[in-house]
Amino acid sequence: MASNSKKQKQRRKNKDKPNSANLKADAKRIAKNSEILRELAARDS
Repeated sequence: MASNSKKQKQRRKNKDKPNSANLKADAKRIAKNSEILRELAARDS
């Protein structure tokens, strides 16, 4: 049987995996939004 710390380390490692894809998608979305806002600001002035 594995020790508690070993189990916990594995759980944390598994939890981190799906989060990285979400972070990348968020970064893309934020970049796209800021680009759109920049264009709108340039058009207004």
